[in-house]
Amino acid sequence: MAFFDNTRKPTGLGGRIMVSMMNIGHRSLADWGLKYLKLNNDANVLDCGCGGGANIKRLLKKCPEGIVKGIDYSPVSVEKSKKVNEAAIAEGRC
Repeated sequence: MAFFDNTRKPTGLGGRIMVSMMNIGHRSLADWGLKYLKLNNDANVLDCGCGGGANIKRLLKKCPEGIVKGIDYSPVSVEKSKKVNEAAIAEGRC
């Protein structure tokens, strides 16, 4: 599998690298878009295609009393999301 084929459904070592790169590379666009999203402090949010979990972390900050769940069909992405949001998972917010 070519490295950039791993953007759709990250797998293996290349997928783990890709997911980490996406968390960094998509930051400015995600920050821009999320500033227009109005959420109640206690909102319940679902991030479909959560990737590396960086947007889950951002959404948790926007709704400090809320719950944010993420789903993804890539086990590599789910694994990374869990690591990125470990504290929120322990608190029952994720």
